[in-house]
Amino acid sequence: MNLDELTFRIGYFRNRKNLSARELSLRLGKSPTYINQIECRNFNLSVPVLLDIINVLEISCAEFFAENYTSYQQDKEITEILNKLSADRKRSFLDLMKNTK
Repeated sequence: MNLDELTFRIGYFRNRKNLSARELSLRLGKSPTYINQIECRNFNLSVPVLLDIINVLEISCAEFFAENYTSYQQDKEITEILNKLSADRKRSFLDLMKNTK
């Protein structure tokens, strides 16, 4: 993942949490323009800072780095439901899904 994608995802999750860049900066204990500087790629983003941002945004690293991060929660819920199914019900589900194509 390149820096452009990292900064885009910070903005995505920040907006999803309804936080301004200023508010996120302050929650990190940084200057009010800190996140803007990161999102504009004026600062290098270190791993510890990224982990702090992920923590403040109250998401997991798995969600932040997921290939389909916009549907991560839904995908996770579907996976949890499927994992709880018996083998017979999984087979029925697969058959149903194959017939809906």
